Amino acid sequence: MKNYVQNESIEQCDELVVRALKEALADIIACTIAGVQTEVARIAHTFAVQQWGKGKSSIFLSPHTLQATGATLVNATMANALDMDDGHRLVKGHPGAVVFPAVLAAAEEHETTGKEFLTALLISYEVAIRAGMLAHQLRPEYHCTGSWGAIGAAAGVSRILGASAEQLEHALGIAEYHSTYSPMMRCIDHPSMLKDGISWGSMTGISSAYLAKQGFTGIPSLFHTAEAAELVEELGKHYRLQQLYFKPYACCRWAQAAVEGVKDLVERHQFSHSMIEKITIHTFQESAQLLKSAPSNTEEAQYNLYFPVAAYLVFGEVGPRQVLSELANHDVHKLMTRMETYIDPQLDEAFPEKALCQVEIHLSDGNRCLSPTMQAKGDFDFPLTSEEKRDKFFWLTEPILGRAESGELFERIQQIDQLDNIRLLTAGIAKTNSYWSGT
Repeated sequence: MKNYVQNESIEQCDELVVRALKEALADIIACTIAGVQTEVARIAHTFAVQQWGKGKSSIFLSPHTLQATGATLVNATMANALDMDDGHRLVKGHPGAVVFPAVLAAAEEHETTGKEFLTALLISYEVAIRAGMLAHQLRPEYHCTGSWGAIGAAAGVSRILGASAEQLEHALGIAEYHSTYSPMMRCIDHPSMLKDGISWGSMTGISSAYLAKQGFTGIPSLFHTAEAAELVEELGKHYRLQQLYFKPYACCRWAQAAVEGVKDLVERHQFSHSMIEKITIHTFQESAQLLKSAPSNTEEAQYNLYFPVAAYLVFGEVGPRQVLSELANHDVHKLMTRMETYIDPQLDEAFPEKALCQVEIHLSDGNRCLSPTMQAKGDFDFPLTSEEKRDKFFWLTEPILGRAESGELFERIQQIDQLDNIRLLTAGIAKTNSYWSGT
């Protein structure tokens, strides 16, 4: 582990790995910018400005710069606020929203180059994904992203801080011990602003690296277990980053295969939502456990099986507008009352490697439409195209930044490895488009 963290460099990586990293960076930046519109982002911003002193790390779309831990908390909250951020099937969670804010805050504080930032971000992703795979293997209860993502964040920040091998080991152990080992399925049953423990996990990760750098000690991390040997050995040889998925819809990944199912049926059969009499969703256990009642807030809309399916049928998309402004839509609610769910043993067995679903729709004209078994789109084996990823970036950023500035930001991301200072990337995201100028 220590050899990988200390010696990794994007300069020695395959071009495809660097491209995948830049795609992940563009996606998580877009998700963070769009997340500014949410109530949870406003609360986190107010809290952090009150609790942390002025520093060198920026908050997206804010005039405030805070100490690194405070900026990390806010940006991580925003990154996952709309549930559109990247994920990885084998960890059942979202590495980017945890590792990116922590690495960015430390990089800004230390004014690293674009290459140094990218290298640290790559390290964070690779360590976080493997930590997640191990954590799910070693722990009996399904727990949140923050529990293992913090370990990846600590690794990337340790690289930026120039931590010694001993300090790195302590940072990983501190992050694991202090991280949010939270009961994920209870949050599925009761959606709240806690979500996936991401914001606290990100803050824990950066704090752990800073603590270790100052001499704070921690336990041996899960990478010292026998089960970790093979995953550690493949570091720098096999890049798990290339297995990330990217989400086309603002809802839990477990609901997105069902959205793909109704999308397929609408495109093939050309019916309107007013013609639908009944919708049957065949899916896996975790998906079936999502909320099914009309949402009263954006978190309940995101952790919902029926709302995104109905929203797609009414609007043809499931994005920020739907989960922020259409919660009380009459047509959406009407469709939700016409849905039922069944757990399919074969689809259940395929999870978490694949999130699968089959949808059946009965129409008022007597026709019955059945979708194929659909996979949630955006996985590495069912990917969004480069054009679709780019379109998502502009879909999320243009309403906030405007077309011109969104374009400039996208180009800066593509050229980030040429930047002498990471602040050249973040300058356009903060201050000039202050969303909370009065806070």
